[in-house]
Amino acid sequence: MKKFIIILILLLINLPCFSKTITGEVTKATKKNENQIFDNQTNLPLEGVLIKIPSKNYETKTKKDGTFKLQTKINSPTIMSVEKSGYKPYSMTLSDSSTKPIQVGIEKTTPNDIIVDTNMIHLGDDSFSVRSANASDFSLNSIGAFFSKDFDIKPFKENENIFLIIGSIIGIDTIEAQRLEQSKVLTAYASPPEVFFNGNKIAEIKINGDNQKISIPKGLIKSNQKNNITIKAGHNLYKTTEIDYDDIEFTNLLLEIQ
Repeated sequence: MKKFIIILILLLINLPCFSKTITGEVTKATKKNENQIFDNQTNLPLEGVLIKIPSKNYETKTKKDGTFKLQTKINSPTIMSVEKSGYKPYSMTLSDSSTKPIQVGIEKTTPNDIIVDTNMIHLGDDSFSVRSANASDFSLNSIGAFFSKDFDIKPFKENENIFLIIGSIIGIDTIEAQRLEQSKVLTAYASPPEVFFNGNKIAEIKINGDNQKISIPKGLIKSNQKNNITIKAGHNLYKTTEIDYDDIEFTNLLLEIQ
């Protein structure tokens, strides 16, 4: 099994004002003797945590000692989502269920956290190559070329910063994803998905991964008003006659004020 490396590269590129390029952060939790979820601060095990593998339509919950079993086969990078009331939603990309069990520490929510969406979202046109990144693990039909959600932001301190966290994202077929061997498409590549905040482009996502963190410029934020996040799918850069959207799936959108 090829090991995923932690990658987090923020590159400034020639984009409209406020825009920057986000690559990604592919993470792996520490391996232990049993699958277990625990509180990241106290290290105490957590009971009743919901574990979901959306692409396998599989769900289970942790026992009193925080342990759980994944009774479904995983052969390729697949999103596992972790949810518990009072805690920040968490997701990670598993690569092989036959490896040693893993432990995951999750963090309690704070009054400033804004959970935008915890659903699995599929963008694109439901037309993709079997060699596309994670194509065999898509679990839903597309909702279209973009996802958009409104939410409120309470006033925050001048020295605080706000970030959008994307829990996990798969399916990206950019040239960067090809170089990392996430995408097996050889004859074409796609533009990266784009992230917009209140109508302004703030980021591009160039590779698949977990816990991608995007800084939101303070000048775009509307306190005590509706704010909007929109994520648009990329498209095949080799197609000229019609738009061929790059199918992607992502889950767990969270706003953190730090």
